[in-house]
Amino acid sequence: MATTRLTVLEGVVEELPSGKYDAALRTDQGRLVLRGAERSDRLWADSEKGPTIASPASEAIAHLGELAADELLRGLADAGTKAPSRLLCAIEMVRFLPSQREILLPLLWRHILDHRNSNHPDDLVGVAAAIRKYIAMMPMERMGQLAALLESGHRSPVPVDLEIEVAKMIYRNFEVHPPVVADPQPELAHRLWEMARVYIDPRILLRDNYSAVASLAIEAIVAMRSPLAEAAWRAAIASPYRWFAELVTDELDELREKWDRKNLDAAAWLRQLRGSVLAA
Repeated sequence: MATTRLTVLEGVVEELPSGKYDAALRTDQGRLVLRGAERSDRLWADSEKGPTIASPASEAIAHLGELAADELLRGLADAGTKAPSRLLCAIEMVRFLPSQREILLPLLWRHILDHRNSNHPDDLVGVAAAIRKYIAMMPMERMGQLAALLESGHRSPVPVDLEIEVAKMIYRNFEVHPPVVADPQPELAHRLWEMARVYIDPRILLRDNYSAVASLAIEAIVAMRSPLAEAAWRAAIASPYRWFAELVTDELDELREKWDRKNLDAAAWLRQLRGSVLAA
């Protein structure tokens, strides 16, 4: 069969925690949606999953992992605000014990706050790794702390690449842990809504990574069961870019399916919200 080459005209690509990619694209030959696409130029390791079957070999690996985690933790503490990005990237890929996490979390948070305004590409790589690791490990009841990273009145805005990491990790955390009660973090939802309203503007949405930030922010608002959820989802539906509305709705449909297996009340709420939004 002959190879067909498509020209991508517009769209968005989202990296999943698994290292695979979802994409909604408009090409010269029509709409194209990719689910779970793999990237061939990079190896991925899951930092938070340990061996699934106990064996002497796996126990030895786990022991070495604990030693590596201890060394990395000491390295970060010693480096202070000057921790190199390669150290933070290594920390992201390692599993830490609960006792180690209590030490690691404040160190990561301090690094994030100290370097959030940097425009140096290498610094941003390290901050992004710190954000992903911090949010992946932090207790759910402290998620509101992340609103500080999205403050519109801060002396300089967080770079869009870091906004993607924050919004993505917020969404993933609530995807895994559906809120038992509605609106657990109202200030955080408000910050996400501020960001989404700016980036969903048709004149801005196609610039750089703004469509990814906007879609993730809307999905995070819904996943938080915020009172802003209906307005946020309706804003996506109202976008003149049909692929954007479809991307958000497809992601939220997948969220409902996952919640069906985790929290029936949350899934029922999301099902009712979907009916209200799409019936209009």
